[in-house]
This record gives sequence, C-alpha cells and structure tokens, in this order.
Amino acid sequence: MTAWRTQTQDAEAVRHRAYVLAALVSAAAHLGILTLKVPRGEWQDLPSFLTGLAVSLLILWALLWKRLPTTRLNMPVAVAVTLATTAEFLPLISAPAVGTQAYLTFVGTVALWFGLLPIRLAAVLSGAGYALFAALILTRPTPDLTLLTYLACITIVVGMVASFGQRVVTHQEQAAAFEQDSLTDPLTQLPNRRALLAQLRVLWPDAGPRRAEFALVMLDLDRFKDVNDRLGHTTGDQVLRETGPALRALTGAGLPAGTLLARWGGEEFMLLLPGVGAQAAYAMTARLSGAVLPLPAHLPDLTFSGGAALSHEVASLDDLLALVDLRLHAAKAAGRAQVRWDARASGPSS
Repeated sequence: MTAWRTQTQDAEAVRHRAYVLAALVSAAAHLGILTLKVPRGEWQDLPSFLTGLAVSLLILWALLWKRLPTTRLNMPVAVAVTLATTAEFLPLISAPAVGTQAYLTFVGTVALWFGLLPIRLAAVLSGAGYALFAALILTRPTPDLTLLTYLACITIVVGMVASFGQRVVTHQEQAAAFEQDSLTDPLTQLPNRRALLAQLRVLWPDAGPRRAEFALVMLDLDRFKDVNDRLGHTTGDQVLRETGPALRALTGAGLPAGTLLARWGGEEFMLLLPGVGAQAAYAMTARLSGAVLPLPAHLPDLTFSGGAALSHEVASLDDLLALVDLRLHAAKAAGRAQVRWDARASGPSS
C-alpha cells in the first residue's frame, strides 16, 4: 500500500544488482576461458574453471529465482572461491614455475575475502594463504623473490583498502538502520509523524509552490480510550498494531503510487494520497466512511472517524494539517464513524 522504502532496502537492491552483474560477468568469463582451453587440450586448470562456472551459475540461481538476500551468500561464495583457487593452485606443486596468473588469482582471492568475510577472518586467511603461496614459490628451482615481495605489499594494500571499504559500508548500513528507526513507529512498524512530514515537504516544500496535487486524510479510532480502560493497554497496543493491516484491507488495491499510511500519534493515523484529484479522493474515503476495522476476532470491533482535505484547498502545509484536524473533530462531533470533507458538525460526509 505504501511507497515506504528504506535506505537499507535501497542498499540491498544495489548489492543485489551488483551480485547479479558480477555473477554474469564471472560466468561469461569462465565460459569463454573454457571454450579456449578445451579445444587446445589444456586440462590442467579445467577443474578450477568448471568450479568457477558452476559457482557463478549457482549464485545467479540463488539471486534471481530463490531471491536470497546477498548477506546469506557471502560465506558460501567465499568458501566456493577459496576451494576453486585451491584447485587451481594444487597442480602448481609439481610445476617448474608459477605463472603471473597465479599471482593475480591470489590477489583477487584476498580482495574477495576482505570484501565478503569478517575482517579478522579475512586477515587470518590472507596471512595463511600468503605463507602457503610463498612456500610454493620458494620451492621452485628459480624463485622470484622480487615478485614475491611485491605480492606481500600488494596483499597488505588490498587488505587495507578492502577492509576500509567494508567498514565504510558497515557504517553506512548502520546509519541507514538508525535513520529507518527514526522514521518508523516502534509499535505499529508504520512510518511515523516525522516520516510523513518529510514526505509532505517533498510534495510541498517550505519555500515554493506545491509540486503535485494530493489528498490527506487524518483518521482517529473511535472510543479507543474505552478499549484501554476496559481491556487494558496490552489489548490497546494489539489494536494499534493491527490497525495498519486493517486500514490496508479497507482501502483495497488500486491506490496511487507513493501512497503512505503513517501513525500520527496515539490512536491517530494519516493517509497520504499523492497525485489524486477530488473524484478519486472522494471515492477512497467513501470506502472508509462508516466501516468497521477488520481486526482479528479476539479484538473488539472498532470504527474510526476522519477528516480529509485536498492540497489545493489551502495555501500552506500547516493550513492543510490544521484543516484535516478540524474536519476530524467535526466528524467526531457529528457522531463518529465517518470521514468528513467539511468542518460542520452536521451535514453530509463522504
């Protein structure tokens, strides 16, 4: 029902696209290398490249068909790449020399460890991996000590850069989580007053004209205080938690893009309908007016009152908030269980 999208969700979407792109490139690269090696009869690295191709295709399957979150793939991908790298390096034990490809593979594996694994684990793996790789180089007939020294420096630099990047990403995710918490009502998990005001200011900046027409509806549960007094605050909290899903059920499908349902405070909720004209807004509130909230069976039956307004009716955002509040009070005075588009205590309602 809502366009409530958090920074955390946005970050996950970016990571998801990056994983898909990386897996596609990896699969294409492994497939291309295999098509070159097989006709030449170069079987030495075949198990490693087949493993890499299988892992790439498996990641694509997990992301596109199973829709797994990227965080659940970090460890499996790191393990698979480590095994593939090991399979590539094992034949080098009996080889007279170690080629440049092995150096690049090791650096890439180190970068991947620091990118996907906890920093301490990545550091341990990198140190152990370098020690084994150095032993492999030093046991060759003509070891290249200069290149091995460069590899140590590159490994340290890659580890530092990758770990710094991981810390930055972690900090950004934590900041996004804090931001999400600050915009979310802890009881109902709906956007809170601050989130709604932020969205309203996007539609109607403090300085400047409205960017689009929209409707705003303030809803208040009828006789909610009686629920707390008769059944206790625990039941009252359950009612508030279920109000969001109940209102979504009443409004139904076909809501405009960007629709936002937020908890305004106490037993008050706000429904923002961007880009709607009078006719669509009246039709929406007609579905709400006089309705009983479809709460779970163990909770009491409740109605709600509302005040609605269109953005073009007033000259400022503050005036709009005051107008829906005034019309809400008119709905209460007129007998409750209705949504009003006027401030008279009696007369037609939507």
